[in-house]
Amino acid sequence: MSVLNIDRAGHCFTLTLNRPEKRNALSKALLQELRDALHTLRDEPELKILLIRGAGDKAFSAGADIKEQTGFTPAQAYDHMRWGQQIFDEIEYFPMPTIAVVDGFALGGGLELALACDMRFASTRASFGNPEINLGNHPGWGGTQRLPRLVGQSLAREIMFSGLPVTAERALQIGLINQLFSPEHLDDGVNQYVAAVCQHYSPALRTLKEVVQAADSSDLEQGQQIEASGVSRLWGAAAQKEAQNAFFNKS
Repeated sequence: MSVLNIDRAGHCFTLTLNRPEKRNALSKALLQELRDALHTLRDEPELKILLIRGAGDKAFSAGADIKEQTGFTPAQAYDHMRWGQQIFDEIEYFPMPTIAVVDGFALGGGLELALACDMRFASTRASFGNPEINLGNHPGWGGTQRLPRLVGQSLAREIMFSGLPVTAERALQIGLINQLFSPEHLDDGVNQYVAAVCQHYSPALRTLKEVVQAADSSDLEQGQQIEASGVSRLWGAAAQKEAQNAFFNKS
């Protein structure tokens, strides 16, 4: 049985971490299948949004498969961290919008995976945290870099230094997640947002993601130049004109 399932509903593709008996722990095999799927889907012309979720209702992912890391030398630990970072970078720079759908635990590497997505939608039974400090170490798949960028340095340090879990309600309050639903309404809430995204012009979604990401590495003037360039690339294309005409006719 595959440890990663790929499903499609219209323009929405879903990657499901499929190790529910292990709380969807991120084994080497699962990470490799995730990487392979990202490579396959990044050029999929029908894809407008990508969801990543965990099988079952206990965990999005409880993090790295710790048993696989037992016995690592320092050099092997470094290589494994860099490999995981590269995979999560591929999620961050995936050309279309991505959502982590979190129902249950998102801990350690599981939280780092969710942080690599553009958005995080969760159920009220979700919880988040970086418990690596309890094992005498710290996050190694991008968590020390992405979490402060998302919630700010002070809150990120509070979470990582303590190793304590963050409830779904507090995660929403501090901006760690975008939307929160009861477990029975999580799928409906996600599907409603997906439908809103999927009605849009694919090149506009792709270009918008490029432009917004430029804000992380550009000053205001550089970012605005990239923004103007993105608009000009889309301007006048047949599909852009069609979308514009449809908007005016609807109005």
